[in-house]
Amino acid sequence: MNKQQKIKLYAKALAEVLSGKNVDEKVIVKNFLKLLANTGFESRAKEILNLAEDLLLEKQGKRKIIFETARKVTAGQKKTLDGFIKKGDVIKETINPELIAGIKIIINNTKQFDASMKSKLSAFGRSLAERQN
Repeated sequence: MNKQQKIKLYAKALAEVLSGKNVDEKVIVKNFLKLLANTGFESRAKEILNLAEDLLLEKQGKRKIIFETARKVTAGQKKTLDGFIKKGDVIKETINPELIAGIKIIINNTKQFDASMKSKLSAFGRSLAERQN
């Protein structure tokens, strides 16, 4: 079994344990981190925990939504974004100045809506290059 397969296996096992009833998440995660340290996977803990979170949310029928913007989201913008959110969704907001302006919405690390100025400028640049060829 290669490292990537082990990472997926650890994440799946953690998600399965955390999905049980009456579990003490802090104790489970603490012990899980000890396991990773003992098996040499401590440096991959963040990757494993993120994957476990995704698997757990999927199992619970919930989504992880990331709103990535160039600057902090205003109250008015948050109200507009509420239309994307369902009860139980996990929401993360990140600031990425490279976007210049606009927003990028990522759902479950796969579906993506990119209305950032950076993506529009890139598309414009590609269009100009195609016209010149």
